[in-house]
Amino acid sequence: MKIKRFTRLVMIMLSSFVLVSCNMNYEDIIRINGEVNSILEVGENYIDEGVTHPEKYVLVSSGEVNSNKLGTYEIKYSVFTDRGELVKELFRFIKVVDTQKPVYTEKNQTTFFVGFKYSINDFLENYSDNYDSKNSLIVTTNSDFIFSEAGKQEIEIKIGDTSGNETIYNNIIDVILDFEKLIDHVYNNQTYKINKGETGIGSSYVRVTIDSNTSFTYYDTGSLHFLKSFTSKLGTRASIQISATYGKFDEASLNYHVSGTGSQYSVGFITFSAVENYDSLNFSSFRSSINNLNLNEKDMIDEMNPRVLDVLIEFKDYVEQTLGVTFK
Repeated sequence: MKIKRFTRLVMIMLSSFVLVSCNMNYEDIIRINGEVNSILEVGENYIDEGVTHPEKYVLVSSGEVNSNKLGTYEIKYSVFTDRGELVKELFRFIKVVDTQKPVYTEKNQTTFFVGFKYSINDFLENYSDNYDSKNSLIVTTNSDFIFSEAGKQEIEIKIGDTSGNETIYNNIIDVILDFEKLIDHVYNNQTYKINKGETGIGSSYVRVTIDSNTSFTYYDTGSLHFLKSFTSKLGTRASIQISATYGKFDEASLNYHVSGTGSQYSVGFITFSAVENYDSLNFSSFRSSINNLNLNEKDMIDEMNPRVLDVLIEFKDYVEQTLGVTFK
């Protein structure tokens, strides 16, 4: 009797151990296939690897992944017995990211001019991103794309998306200074202000009538001339002309011209540096003169001096502000 009771007790204990072991084994084999946390490139297809669970158990999943929109998505897995009892809940997290740089197509333009206003559209045919719209892209440049001097210029355009990806366009361009093209460009809508012709010695010129008292002339020899007219107590009219070969304005010429009746005139000539920053600008004598009106040189100097600095400043502003060229 004692042996039968002992045997029955052992059998009960073994049965309980087997039942517990089976339950533990079932729960232990319920697991997520693949990674719990994963990264998916935007636009790629998402394939759910699912969950491993006992054959007779029921798996219910919730949540979805929009692979076309950045963000972190959660998938929830609930495993039930065939009697509807919840056994285990598992979670998977998928982060949709954008790691691709914007792309661009370079524009085939090889000629650039001083003083012309350019934009990124003159360097890039197009640019885009795999995720962000064109208007959302962040574009920065190393230049405002208006060149005040001729020569080699480095261009850098950075295009970044909202995910921090960035692509860089680099180029070195050769900028050309052509005053005739520049004047045509600046006065594209005011062509009536431009007059072109040839001198008696075969050189050509382009003259701009800035206003009724002011003109600017470029000669194909490379010289620039700025002329300002005034009323005069010494004659019927007077003018100051400042001129120099471009790039040599430290050796500029100034002349003060007084007109008389008919073709009579007197003019005084001065050589000076036009590139200095003057607080005042006064001269005591002319380098040379033509004095058909028999004027007193001091009278001419006294009438000219109060006007010189203003004319020089106006000339400099015209070259730098209107034409966009370095005054040198």
